[in-house]
Amino acid sequence: MARPNAALDALSVPKDGTTHLTPPAAVAEPKKYAHTLSLRLNADQYRRLRRFVAAQEEASGGGRLTHQAVIEAALADYLDRHGG
Repeated sequence: MARPNAALDALSVPKDGTTHLTPPAAVAEPKKYAHTLSLRLNADQYRRLRRFVAAQEEASGGGRLTHQAVIEAALADYLDRHGG
């Protein structure tokens, strides 16, 4: 199979764990993670997350926002509000 056109390289997303955009539209430094957690979502929760991410990317002019960044921001907000 032939390699895709090099013009598509700009659309690729590295899978090295870096976060490219965190709410609200701030560029994040690559993080060194010490622990991995998993989160199970039902279909409705996942659709809501995808719609939210798409809306945020649209509002920021196409900058990439990861589900990881959204979940990290939500956790930080929750812990801040509840004294964690």
